[in-house]
Amino acid sequence: MRRFPIANHPDLRRRLLLQCGSTLIALPTLAARAAEAAVPAASAPTPAQTEGPFYPRVLPADRDADLTQVVGRSGSARGTRLYLSGRVLGIDGTPAQRVAVELWQCDVHGRYHHAGDDGLPRDDDFQGFGISATDADGRFAFKTIRPVPYGGRPPHLHFRITRGGQAALTTQLYVAGEASDRDAVIAASPSGTLARLSIRLTPAPEREAGALKANYDFVLR
Repeated sequence: MRRFPIANHPDLRRRLLLQCGSTLIALPTLAARAAEAAVPAASAPTPAQTEGPFYPRVLPADRDADLTQVVGRSGSARGTRLYLSGRVLGIDGTPAQRVAVELWQCDVHGRYHHAGDDGLPRDDDFQGFGISATDADGRFAFKTIRPVPYGGRPPHLHFRITRGGQAALTTQLYVAGEASDRDAVIAASPSGTLARLSIRLTPAPEREAGALKANYDFVLR
């Protein structure tokens, strides 16, 4: 009896063609899935919060990202050093390049760099306000002091992010475990806001003795 090679058998040849066709169809699908996996996952926008009454009426002459040193003064700010870094992202995970991240906070005595905040001692060696521009990866960095509580408010940091001269986000960050829903600003926010606006402080001996560090990514609409 004559035997047909497998490749020449009509039924088997059709099956091989169908299988090859299925494989070719699957390849674009697999490639598409790989491309999707390479795109950063979407995130919910960072919750906004009130600016508060102490955004500087007049910005200080020295407004760089190191709030612990004021140009022209030999001293340095009182308080525990805090190195804060992170990224500014879009909701699709893409970095927001060349946006301005503004940070302001009270000094170790609880006083802001603001004409309307008086009656408390002032640390003249604390800048109180600074700006960090994001790089190509959306990264920013500040050197400041660990925030302190004042007037019933928990330790917090104020932020405003501007893009193209327009405010894209104004919010506050809190030290994890040191704020609660009893705070008036937090109580006025939707449920779950505090957890999303909390930063965890960890030791940063690689920076300097006694310093702390924290990381946070802002997500813009």
